[in-house]
Formats: sequence, C-alpha cells, structure tokens
Amino acid sequence: MTTHADMPLPGLDRLIEVYRKHGLAMKIQPPGRSPPEAGVLVAGHPFDPVLAAVYRRLGGADFGDESGGQLFLNQVDDQLNGIALDTEGFRRPEEPFHSSVIFGNIPGLAYYYAVVPKLADEQGRQPVIYIDAYMDRYVLPIASDVDRFFDTLSHFVDMLVVDQGYLFDGMPGIHFPTSVPELIARDRRLVEMISTGRFDFIMNLGDEFQDWLARLKSA
Repeated sequence: MTTHADMPLPGLDRLIEVYRKHGLAMKIQPPGRSPPEAGVLVAGHPFDPVLAAVYRRLGGADFGDESGGQLFLNQVDDQLNGIALDTEGFRRPEEPFHSSVIFGNIPGLAYYYAVVPKLADEQGRQPVIYIDAYMDRYVLPIASDVDRFFDTLSHFVDMLVVDQGYLFDGMPGIHFPTSVPELIARDRRLVEMISTGRFDFIMNLGDEFQDWLARLKSA
C-alpha cells in the first residue's frame, strides 16, 4: 500500500526535469528531519497529503530567480515553517485568506499559490488556487491537487522558453495562469469542480475573467 510518505510525484519530477533541460535557474533545499505529516494542523488547517509528500523530498525550492521566476516554494524544514508563517500572516476573515493555506508565490510579486482544505477529495488531496493579492484581488482555480499544479506549470515553462518576447528581452507575452486556460483545462477533475460550483465561494471573479472561465470549461 502506498503511503503519503512514498507518494509518487510525477508533476514535481517533470518540473525539475524541465528546468534542468532548459538550463533555467533552480535551487532545491534539502528536507528537514521531521516535516509535517498529512492531516496535522498547520495554521489551523489539516496539512495536504501531497504537500506532506513534497516536503519529505525537499525543504523548499526556487524555480527561477527574482527577475523571472515561476515559483518560490515556501521553506518548510527544521528551522522554519514558511507555510504556517505566510498563512498566519495573511489570516483574515474574508476570502480567499480565510479558507486557504499558502505554500508558494511568484518571486518578488504579490501572487500566491495556495490549497483549499475544505475542498479536499476523498483521499484528502486539496485543490490549488492562484491568488492575486493586489488591489483588485481575485482567485483562479488552477489544479485539482499540488502535483497536478507542478505538472501544468512544467508544460507552461516549455511554452515560455520558446515565447518570442521571452527570447528577445525576457518580457514574455504569456503569463501563468491567466494566458493558458486551455492548458489548465487538461486537469479534468479541476474542470468538473469549477463547473459544479465548488469554487464559487472563493473566486469572486469580475467580468474580465468570464472569458477565461469559458475557455477553460470548453477546452
């Protein structure tokens, strides 16, 4: 029987391989001796089993750098629990911060990746949302679990490295996740959750994202 400790993480493996293949900046920190177990309370929420498996393999990671990174994965090791610190630092009664647990961000920007414990499936796996924490705060559901998020992000990076703007001056013409609803739609379990209204309480999307949602649902 597969336990959370030895849960396969093909999405994380692919993301690491894509960064290596393209020679992109990447720094992976070693894991701590006692990472949080699945289901234990972290910042008042049960810890996601996929994140528990991730942090048994590493103690944090930078995919990219400050000027053009795609993901800073919070440090969780013997010195620091960055997930608890970030989540508690954003603790507010309103959504999305009331119901989410932040595990990463886009380096140097107020764009965050978080899981939503109350939407966990029967195996405890929690879906992933993207939070724009600037003035016009909004949320986009982007994966049915953390490893699917890694997989989707890895395919985006494959697209990014051949983008003409990125190649010319490092200013890409595509951005994750707003430019790629069709890529995110490959996660059919996520699309079903969106279509049945599971994320309605946390999204609060304006008119500018109705086309994004329509493209995702119809992909």
